[in-house]
Amino acid sequence: MNIVSVAGAAILGAILLLLLRELRPAVAYPTRTAALLVLIGASVALILPIVARIRSLLSGGETTQTEVILRALGVAMIAELAASFCRDLGEETLAEGVLFFGKAEILFLSLPLLEAVLSLAKELLSF
Repeated sequence: MNIVSVAGAAILGAILLLLLRELRPAVAYPTRTAALLVLIGASVALILPIVARIRSLLSGGETTQTEVILRALGVAMIAELAASFCRDLGEETLAEGVLFFGKAEILFLSLPLLEAVLSLAKELLSF
């Protein structure tokens, strides 16, 4: 699951909540809670591979710095856009969930850079 699918789901959830708040206010709160749980689940699913990757930092997988920076910038922009849209619809909780997922995905994208820095530090310490 990536930021585009999570952002899309959050925007659809916000629109659904906007409609439910007008038509059936009693159903809006459980629906908001369910949407937030989906976002939290997606975030946890993203964080688990990060923990596994940190354990095996010495294994390969080269990514250029420019590519990582550009991808992180794209993720940040999409997450902020979706969060702003959710806030405009009055769904602060969904907006914060999208921002959290975006930050977790940026952390995931930056792992190759962290790996390169740690490798360089290991080489410098070996002298």
